[in-house]
Amino acid sequence: MLDEECRIRKERLLQAWADDLDRKGFSDLQVNLESFPARPRGFGEHIPDIVATRKDSRRLVGEIWLCESLDQDDRMFSRVMSYAYRGDVVMLLVPYDCLDAAEDLVREWGLSSEIFVQAILD
Repeated sequence: MLDEECRIRKERLLQAWADDLDRKGFSDLQVNLESFPARPRGFGEHIPDIVATRKDSRRLVGEIWLCESLDQDDRMFSRVMSYAYRGDVVMLLVPYDCLDAAEDLVREWGLSSEIFVQAILD
């Protein structure tokens, strides 16, 4: 479980990401700040941080990974796999200081073509 400081940091980053997607014209934006008003369609056990529809009608599923969460390998892997198998566009946002570690982890899982890792300023 993330401690209070990590939770606040993640919420701040998530709100900034949602604002950015909104400015870029994504629609049907659902953000998991406290909890979704309604569970996004198609999600069972794992609920992402953000779900939005791109202009090409593909669904973007996003997760924010703080550096502290990268050591939770098994849990992170199952979450990402549950998103990637449905054909969604999966975006992982990580702080710059752990971008290389996150990219290495995704490559280790063999998912580098299905998952996009992007750094965020924190």
